[in-house]
Amino acid sequence: MPARRFPCGARIVAAFALLLAALLLIAGCGGSSSSASRAGPDPASVAPAHAALYAEATIRPSGDLKAGVLAAARKVLRVQDPGAALRRLLDRDASGGIRFSRDIEPWLGPRVGAFMLTPATGAREPDWGVAIAIGNSKAFDAAQPRLRRTQRPAGSYRGVRYVRDNSGRSYAARVGDFYVLATLTGLRAAIDASSGSSLADASRYTDAVKAVPDAAIAFAYADASALMPTLARAKVPPAARAALAGLARSPIVASLTANADQIAIEGTGETQLGSSGSSKATVSIGQLPGDAWLALATPPLGPLIKQALDSAGVHNQVAARVRARLGLDLDRDLLDPLGGLGAYASGQTVLDLSGGALLQFTDAASAQRLLTRLQTVLAAGAHLPVAPASSGSARGFQVQIAQSPQPIVVLAQGDKLAAGYAASSAKELLHPRRRFDDSSAAKAALGTLGDGYTASFVLIVPPVVGLLRALDELEVAKLSPVIPYVQAYRSLAIGTKRNGDRTTVRIVAALR
Repeated sequence: MPARRFPCGARIVAAFALLLAALLLIAGCGGSSSSASRAGPDPASVAPAHAALYAEATIRPSGDLKAGVLAAARKVLRVQDPGAALRRLLDRDASGGIRFSRDIEPWLGPRVGAFMLTPATGAREPDWGVAIAIGNSKAFDAAQPRLRRTQRPAGSYRGVRYVRDNSGRSYAARVGDFYVLATLTGLRAAIDASSGSSLADASRYTDAVKAVPDAAIAFAYADASALMPTLARAKVPPAARAALAGLARSPIVASLTANADQIAIEGTGETQLGSSGSSKATVSIGQLPGDAWLALATPPLGPLIKQALDSAGVHNQVAARVRARLGLDLDRDLLDPLGGLGAYASGQTVLDLSGGALLQFTDAASAQRLLTRLQTVLAAGAHLPVAPASSGSARGFQVQIAQSPQPIVVLAQGDKLAAGYAASSAKELLHPRRRFDDSSAAKAALGTLGDGYTASFVLIVPPVVGLLRALDELEVAKLSPVIPYVQAYRSLAIGTKRNGDRTTVRIVAALR
């Protein structure tokens, strides 16, 4: 076999990595199975109970689940038969006489799962395994002579014979109802799990995946607590370890659903992070300008930044830098009064592009203090042309950037500080002529999140398509091949919902 060809095991792993990454495509490959979304043997039954990460996909959906995924795939991928497109893609990589459509697809079962273990002490890489359900044993046995052309016997473990691909990087064996591809340690762990304690038997896992919707085409499970010993040995920044420790109270589960109207990812878990304290200085998506095609809003940032600096152990160092450069006390002048951040962008041509950011403070004095210091620093330190600016009762300054048609205008009014591209943008942030949540397109996008969610990001796609066309016509970039795929979407929205210590994040791409 040519040196640059992939051996069978590695090729199959790559193929199924592609399957997991392109779930909207694979639904078209499936035959029929039971009407349940997670029918057939459970891949978690051959995943070790101590797995740190686990992901599962339904690769042969049926009924309403298959119809919904196919409808989404046709819109997003612009192909009438997604399954045929995937077959051609995988068969194109055929080598060593192995073809996906002939040697793999006929025996595929309805589900595939993959797990990752925490690296052993001294190990450079984690062990892993992929468990592919065998739906047709006769077809699987018939494919073995061709599959084994690039494999050789490597031994047995607990009565299960396994092979190794010619690269020596992966091993494979039939383990009950599954064809398992893994590292040697991962394969042995899967064999142990099949006859002992598996992830499917672990209450920590079974309790967590109850949150996975029945209509999910795929889901992922992460046990943060299982990763903590590894992080303790690794050179992971203290802030990252502290953040993960805050997530380690319970597993995190994320799921993917798709139908003709939308593609949604939803993740949930318990966390001690994200509390904004008692600050009422909030910014909402809805209060941003109504002509925006991009809008984002954050919870009060002051408490979050302070928590992050304390966790990383760099609070004092950052405070010293802020005092030296801005002449402000980090906590008293910035973090304590600092609330939420909002930002927006609008316009469909290069000439009418606008946008800006809004900072909310707990009091007007803090907003004015930051405005004054910024103006002084930009004028004296950056040597930029700074001039006074105003809009109604709002006061501030503007900075002209070289080769920019419009200046950056910074205005403060009451407890708000706005910075925008041109005076109109800053003014719109302080007093929008029409609010974002009054726009019909925004209302539709916000509605995709469902009840109880606070939106943090919204993208309205049709105006973006107009901007892309304008940039293409100006030959700023060749965007015409991309535009038809972007047109498949109406909006993208991200929101969060908190219930005690449990936080749920929802990401919804609405389809046209």
